[in-house]
Amino acid sequence: MDKVRTTVDARKTGVCVDRLRKTRDQKVIISCPTKKDIEKISGQLKESKGLKIREAARKLPLVTSTGAASKLKFRRRAKNDLECHPVLEVSPELWRRLVDAGYVYVGLQRRPVSDQSPLVQCTQCLGFGHTRKYCTGTAEKCAHCGGQHKSQACEKRQNGEPPKCINCSRDKLDDTAHGAFNSECSVRNKRDALARGRVSYA
Repeated sequence: MDKVRTTVDARKTGVCVDRLRKTRDQKVIISCPTKKDIEKISGQLKESKGLKIREAARKLPLVTSTGAASKLKFRRRAKNDLECHPVLEVSPELWRRLVDAGYVYVGLQRRPVSDQSPLVQCTQCLGFGHTRKYCTGTAEKCAHCGGQHKSQACEKRQNGEPPKCINCSRDKLDDTAHGAFNSECSVRNKRDALARGRVSYA
C-alpha cells in the first residue's frame, strides 16, 4: 500500500482515484472514474520494480425479472410461495436495454424487469458481504429492531413502535429510524455503491 502511494503522484499527473483498498492476499485495488485515469496510474506503476499490475475482472450486471432467458444467478422469493423472481446475469448492453424498457416479453406474457443490486445481505445477522449460509453469527437478528429474535416475532413491530436499523446503530449513525433492509439506509447505500464498483455496467 505504501509503495503504491509513493509511486503514484496524483497531484503531479492530475489522475483521479475513487478508492484505494488493500485485500487479504496483500493485493491493492485501485478504483478510478475513467479509463484514462487507469491508464495513467498503470503507466506509473509499471515503472516501479517489484509491482505486478493487472486489470481487475469486473462482474456482469444483474436484473430481476419474473421470467426471462439468460444466465440464472439465483432466485428471489416472492410473496406467493408458488412464484419466484429469477435474478439474471446479462451483458452490459442487454442490462441497459432491459432496465430502460422496464419489461420483457416471455411467450405470451409481458414480465416486468428491474435492476438488481449486486450487494449481498445476510438474513441472519443482517450484515453485508455474505449470506446466511456463511454467517459466523450465532443469533438471529430482527430486521425491525435489531433484537435477538425473528422479525415475524418482533413485539415492538406488533406494538407499532418505529424501527431501528441495526447496521446504522453499529456504525453509530444518527438516522436509525428504518428497517435493516430499507433502501434508504445510508449504510446499505454505501455498501451498495462499493459492490456496484466491481460490476461492469459499460
